[in-house]
Amino acid sequence: MPAQAVQTPNDAEGCVWLDLLDPTPQEQALAEQLCGQPLPTLADLNAIESSSRISVRKGAAFLSSPLLKKTGTEFQTMPVGFILTEDRLFTIRFQSYQAFEAVTQLVAEQAPAMPAMPATGAAAGSVIAPPHGVVFHASEILVTLIETIVDRLADILESVGDLLDTLSHDIFRQRPQTRVKRNIASWQRDLLQRVGSSGSLCSRMRDTLLGLERIALFLSESRKAAAAAPAPGSAMPVLSVGTRRITPATPGEEEIGPAAYTLPGALRARIATVSRDLSSLDAYLSQAQDKVEFLLDATLGFINIEQNGVMKVLTVVSFIGVAPTLVAGIYGMNFRNIPELNWAFGYWYALGLMGATTVLPLLWFWKKGWLGGIS
Repeated sequence: MPAQAVQTPNDAEGCVWLDLLDPTPQEQALAEQLCGQPLPTLADLNAIESSSRISVRKGAAFLSSPLLKKTGTEFQTMPVGFILTEDRLFTIRFQSYQAFEAVTQLVAEQAPAMPAMPATGAAAGSVIAPPHGVVFHASEILVTLIETIVDRLADILESVGDLLDTLSHDIFRQRPQTRVKRNIASWQRDLLQRVGSSGSLCSRMRDTLLGLERIALFLSESRKAAAAAPAPGSAMPVLSVGTRRITPATPGEEEIGPAAYTLPGALRARIATVSRDLSSLDAYLSQAQDKVEFLLDATLGFINIEQNGVMKVLTVVSFIGVAPTLVAGIYGMNFRNIPELNWAFGYWYALGLMGATTVLPLLWFWKKGWLGGIS
């Protein structure tokens, strides 16, 4: 069966994957009825504690992670929730992601040919049945989703590398000397904004990779966790008193035998490969963050050089005005016994002295190279 809208419990009969895209309260309630327990809300998915992002209740695994998405030229993150039960996968998201659409298209291509039903609701269910009669398990859909998301994140990281290379070229390239000061200031402001955007993108990417790494680690060790589950009656009572909406298991609900979210061997191998891919992406991201810090220091260094050049000019201008002012102040004093007072060339002598005290410092500054290269 292809993807279709789920508006009643009967519509979800046999569905393996139930996807909630920005669900309404009615759709959230219907999904909770199908799941048999409360589903996390947007506030629950935004929680940053590890115990809130990965928890188990009544045999179902509640997983969540922030997910990075590119919208135009901007990047933003929104939380995505995965609830894996014994026979169904519930996904909760609040914006569209290309990875989800790609997986939906992938399973639709492998589904038997039959009339497509348009999905008109925010909660859509899919019965994933290939032509050969092998029905995909919910855990396989989850692993496929995570693999596709990691592939998309790798593409974004590749674009980040190209972005940083372009930014590095723009920072260190030779600028034309004819550029006016206001254009230089605008150029520097644009560089700082681009460096800041790159740093924000790397930070959002790290949050996404960290969340996915936790999910991959949990799924890869699910068999070990299930094997360590206590036998009936051997565990201490578990209190369900708490302030969180998603609470631990209540007494009598301890896991017995393999958990429903335990992955088979082939899927554990795939999720282990995903973990290695995430580790390599994390290493690449660390290198990108180091480069962002380097480019930020370089940009600030060039700005300081420009400011030092401006201050140098101001210092020279202020200094060459000190000596002429001193000469004018001396000969402007109203004393009777000034030697040059009655001298016929005293006025021209004073003007020449002021001119010399202006030109000589300029020549000295020019010889030192303090005036060269200042545009």
